[in-house]
Amino acid sequence: MLKSTIFGIDLAKNIIQVCEISKHGELVSNKAVSRQKLKELLAKAKPAVVAIEGCGSSHYWGRYAQSFDHDVRIISPKKVKGFLQGHKTDANDALAIANASLQIGLKSSKPKTEQQQTIQTLETSRFHLSRSITSLSNHLRAMLYEYGIVSARGVKALTTVVQDTLNDAESIPECLLSTVNHYG
Repeated sequence: MLKSTIFGIDLAKNIIQVCEISKHGELVSNKAVSRQKLKELLAKAKPAVVAIEGCGSSHYWGRYAQSFDHDVRIISPKKVKGFLQGHKTDANDALAIANASLQIGLKSSKPKTEQQQTIQTLETSRFHLSRSITSLSNHLRAMLYEYGIVSARGVKALTTVVQDTLNDAESIPECLLSTVNHYG
């Protein structure tokens, strides 16, 4: 016999699979619900274990469930995979998530606070922006090199070369000036 009900939730964008296991270890239901129905279910249910597979919206849903005093466990997809029975379907995934949450010693995590998630989002965005800027700079250097214009390393050096190229409009074909101008 369990201490509380377990909800194994397989998240998706619109339709979410929810597997409910009673205190007695019996499968109560395993059905697809809308986002709104999941909110209603979490709000009405007595405090329970809410097990969620780690994914893009798991921290949002975890915080939401915590607001109703549920014990939230975010479980790594790699750990859940070991409990999957049969083909990979939403219903089987939700059941595997619920079963994984029952295991003693299985490591799970708690939802990030909104502040922690914001910091992580900013760090990730900076990383991707930095990679994009580097990629664009390399592309622009290569494009200018095709017309005999060489730039030293670094953003400052490239910016100077771009400004010089725009000032000397005859150094590259006129149709490419707008592309170079977007960088400068």
